[in-house]
Amino acid sequence: MNKFILSAALAAAVASPLLTQSAHAQDSDANQPQTNQLDNFFVDGNLGQTQSRNDFTHNHSVFQNVRFGWRWNGYVGPEIGYVYLGRPKTDFSYIGSPINSGSNGQVSTKSRAATVGVNGKYDFYGNWFVTGHAGYMRSRTKIDGSVDGQTVFTDRTWNNGWYAGLGVGYDVTRNVSIGVNYDNYHLQYGDNSTNGELKNNVAAFSGSVEYRF
Repeated sequence: MNKFILSAALAAAVASPLLTQSAHAQDSDANQPQTNQLDNFFVDGNLGQTQSRNDFTHNHSVFQNVRFGWRWNGYVGPEIGYVYLGRPKTDFSYIGSPINSGSNGQVSTKSRAATVGVNGKYDFYGNWFVTGHAGYMRSRTKIDGSVDGQTVFTDRTWNNGWYAGLGVGYDVTRNVSIGVNYDNYHLQYGDNSTNGELKNNVAAFSGSVEYRF
């Protein structure tokens, strides 16, 4: 009987600190904010300017982009979006041509694209952060040609391409951020079976607002 009482006392003495440590751990976990992965969805809007890296005489245009996405623990995840890449133009003339000599001509391209890719966000100091994203895009480009203001041809093509970009921003509140961004869109337009397929890099400089749910 005495041995049983002694053994029980020793077991209680050994278990006591373990039970106390477990209770503290549970209290600590209860005090930690619970992460809800559904809170990591976001919507992001960009407005800025594009610069076509091609031989356009008017290579600057309006840039608009909206993206919807999700980040695992606020760091990295998938995104989808829709982007308008502007309408760069180039001028030419028929000087010396036997037909329409001296007339002024213009060719313009207007591109839009649906995008799907991955994105990431990293907080590096206080409320400051850096972002990055990259992926695939399916673009639709309309090409118009005119002479003296009169349309002489129109062509529409669908093509594949890719995009990538970086940004830096600031968390204004827990849910709202602002930032500045640089993106590059690798466009293709035209058709190999007709006039050939053309390639063009479009740089985009923009400001952004992001809302996290």
